[in-house]
Amino acid sequence: MKKPRQSLDAMPKAELLRCVQEHCFYMHDLALYLDSHPTDGQALALFREHAAQYQKAADVYAERFGALHWNQVNDADGWAAWTNTPWPWEKEAN
Repeated sequence: MKKPRQSLDAMPKAELLRCVQEHCFYMHDLALYLDSHPTDGQALALFREHAAQYQKAADVYAERFGALHWNQVNDADGWAAWTNTPWPWEKEAN
């Protein structure tokens, strides 16, 4: 039996990143299915659910550990905050 997930704010970095990646995978997989089954309302609802969960997890990750994508750079930090942060593989080495 799968244990329930803890809140996004309490997840360790690796687990939170895994959560983001899982929802992203589900979205891509469902998008492929919806390309050939565009009227499947259940699949579309599932896609929207994973898209919302992906956005929540990605936002929490960006707030706690830094942006995952260029489009998560906030205006207050400016573009320099994105270009001056370590790349993901540099972050993992620390």
